[in-house]
Amino acid sequence: MMLKPIRSLELRLTLLVTGCAAMVLCGVAFMTYLGINQILIAQQDRALIERIERLEILLQDSSNIEQIIARPKLYQNMLGNQDNLFLLIQGDQALISINPLGIPLPEFTHQPQIQFQDLSAHAYPTRIAWKTIQINRQPYLLIAGKQWSERLGIIAPFQKSLVIYVFTGILAIFILCAIASHLGLKVLRTLREQTHAINIQQLEQRLNLPYPPQEIAQLASDINAMLDRIELGYSQLNRFSEDIAHEFRTPLNNLIGQTEILLMSERSPVQYQEVLISNLEDYQRLKRMIDSMLFLARADAQKVCLNRQKIQLQSFIENIFSIFEYQAEEQHCNFVLKLEATELLADPEQLQQALYNLLSNALIHGGKRRTIYVHSYRKIINKLPMIALSVVTSGLEIAPEHLPHIFERFYQCSSSRQSYHQTGGLGLSIVASIMTLHQGMYQAINSAEGICFELLFPDT
Repeated sequence: MMLKPIRSLELRLTLLVTGCAAMVLCGVAFMTYLGINQILIAQQDRALIERIERLEILLQDSSNIEQIIARPKLYQNMLGNQDNLFLLIQGDQALISINPLGIPLPEFTHQPQIQFQDLSAHAYPTRIAWKTIQINRQPYLLIAGKQWSERLGIIAPFQKSLVIYVFTGILAIFILCAIASHLGLKVLRTLREQTHAINIQQLEQRLNLPYPPQEIAQLASDINAMLDRIELGYSQLNRFSEDIAHEFRTPLNNLIGQTEILLMSERSPVQYQEVLISNLEDYQRLKRMIDSMLFLARADAQKVCLNRQKIQLQSFIENIFSIFEYQAEEQHCNFVLKLEATELLADPEQLQQALYNLLSNALIHGGKRRTIYVHSYRKIINKLPMIALSVVTSGLEIAPEHLPHIFERFYQCSSSRQSYHQTGGLGLSIVASIMTLHQGMYQAINSAEGICFELLFPDT
């Protein structure tokens, strides 16, 4: 059975900090225990060293050694406790053997320096020290020992107290961390409450936290920025919906009105034909708008597949010019083509659509007697090589406040919709989507020559 993950951030922080503190406390307690144990062992070793040194000084006098050998009980009484051990060995003979508990001894090597060893296999664990001394130029093995009972009597209660202190400390840390987490995360609860209060009717509301930590302040700032984008997108969506309704309503009203008038009385075949021709224009307008919106929807969903090819710009753009030849003659407009970059990697169909929309837009909004320039050149944008295509309409400018929004769907610089009959207000939006599909950039700027629509393609 799998354990469910802990969802509460407050509990997670409490457990995480408590766990880290518990590891630190256990580590400190363990090091303290080892330190105390080493101190007690060092004290015991010093006592054994002092005992061996005193006995060595005492045994250096030949009369003393004879008295101790003759009366070992005397020295045993001097040692006192039964946990003490003392042996004096010459060769294979134990001259003095004080071992009241019968501790089994290992084989000893003759060493001029004091050596230590723990005897833990016996029921009475003992620490011994031994040293080889010279008496009357004869080697004697001097052995002294002391049981662990005294050291264990000190360390055992300390160990129990240490365990109690550690568990008490962990519990106290858990409680303090729980309180600190609850107080520290209050700003998150405030953030949640304010976020929960925002709905579709209150998109203008923003998060306002009193003295938030830096991380929470950054999060609140990011959420506010997201709300700005949502509010902007929602307002654009509302405007888009209104514009769609308006654009659809105009041709539909025309169709309904003309049909109603046609049905009011008998008409001649010529009149029927005229009405049908008029209706056909409205049908074509509706179809263009629907096709444009379908393309934008597919482009937004990244469902448009590009067929990138090397395009020779000279012949490609001249073919597009030929489409507008008669319209340009009627408006007394002319095209000027200047190509510094002659090739471009792009989808031919999409590039044709983008240039078609820009040239159509230039003719519709430029009016009569304009020169429309189409240039290609190379640029470096953010250290990336780009190929730029620009369409400039001479003597025409757009107010600066409209430039950032000119590529938005159904955006209009004026309240008049008379010019929408050609593109349905979606021509520049389609250009923007085509450039996004090509991972390029686009912009509209007022230049010295006139309004310039610049398309930037990656030069790969």
